[in-house]
Amino acid sequence: MAADALSSTLWAASAPPAPALTSLRGDSQTDVAVVGGGILGLSCALHLAERGVAVTVLEAGEPGLGASGRSTGFVVPSLYASLDRATVAGVLGDDHATRFLAFVAGSGAAVFDLIARHGLAAEAETTAWIHPAASSAWAGRLRARRDEWAALGKSVDWLEAAEVAARTGVPGYHGALLDRSGGQLNPLAYVRELARAAVACGARVQAGSPVLALQRDGAAWRLRTPDGTLTAERVLLATNALTGRLWPALARASLPVTAYQMATAPLAESEQARILPERWCLSDTRRHPFALRWSADGRLVTGGLVFGGPAKLARARRGFLKRLAKLVPQLPAIQSSFVWRGTIAATPHRLPLYLDLAPGLEALVACNGRGIALSTALGQALAHRYAGAADAAEFPLPLRSPAAYAARLLGPGAPSLWLAKAGLLERWDRG
Repeated sequence: MAADALSSTLWAASAPPAPALTSLRGDSQTDVAVVGGGILGLSCALHLAERGVAVTVLEAGEPGLGASGRSTGFVVPSLYASLDRATVAGVLGDDHATRFLAFVAGSGAAVFDLIARHGLAAEAETTAWIHPAASSAWAGRLRARRDEWAALGKSVDWLEAAEVAARTGVPGYHGALLDRSGGQLNPLAYVRELARAAVACGARVQAGSPVLALQRDGAAWRLRTPDGTLTAERVLLATNALTGRLWPALARASLPVTAYQMATAPLAESEQARILPERWCLSDTRRHPFALRWSADGRLVTGGLVFGGPAKLARARRGFLKRLAKLVPQLPAIQSSFVWRGTIAATPHRLPLYLDLAPGLEALVACNGRGIALSTALGQALAHRYAGAADAAEFPLPLRSPAAYAARLLGPGAPSLWLAKAGLLERWDRG
């Protein structure tokens, strides 16, 4: 990911400056080394530092340079609509499914509690997340999902179709779940503030320090960067889709997917009063989900996937503007001010993977577009485990060996094939 592309995002325009960080130089030691300065790695480092554990983060560029600083900024304390309890249990096993779903239910609170505790300037809004049903069949499934959440002690509201239209300004939905523990923030600001807080608590965060090699050195690991080495008893790879060649088995376990985001020019207050007037963030149940929110300065922000080929940013701009005009017909003529992209990691079951790569070397990858809430909470849970307060059996996810994701065999065209299939299935769903 080119460093200069970060400045093209909406979030860079209002985020606090990146903290002043140095690169790793010379030889040093730490208890825990974290590779990757995104939300997961920095959350883990911050919580470890709070517990008095020596931790060092090695970030190839700057915190937030990857997908963590480029998303739509939704705080979604839920999984994809297709992941009901039975489906999750089929992947994780029954005991872990119950534990993980309860964990997900509290992931929004984990974000906003952390922001409040450390005073993070991240444009955070605890407004709520709304999950509308794009068909009557999905309305039935979401009602069942509300009951599943209730069994776990999580309260979510059900809104009927007329109320959804009246309170969002977006017509055509068949009802919606409303989760008041969700919300939104500026993701780049959040990552930069996590780095600042981690350093303030005693963590070392080294920017411009790509890990070139990772080798076992007796009972420890030695990480080599361009200007130094770091020895650690335990290593967490929090590189997500940007693992590269550092650990091939990890890179093969997920599929890198480029997601695109767009922000409009600021809209009038009258338009802000008609569309999502309560500043909920919205993502629906379409095969290719439609997402929408307001930025702090009155812009509509949306995103999704784009078919392959040249000029993808221009194609994203045209496609998102066309989709907005179709799905929110009361909008006036609008223009796009920002369009950008980031690479996320996807798994075949849309659940994150907690991977045992070697003794003392683990990875957690692929929140599948739910990264702000899940990565924050999982980073905290990893710190709890690494500080000796819990073992692997108590972690929300099972610790597994990596397995190759077969879709990688399709190469860079895999996301476009998925998008084409999603379009066909959407037409089938509408009958």
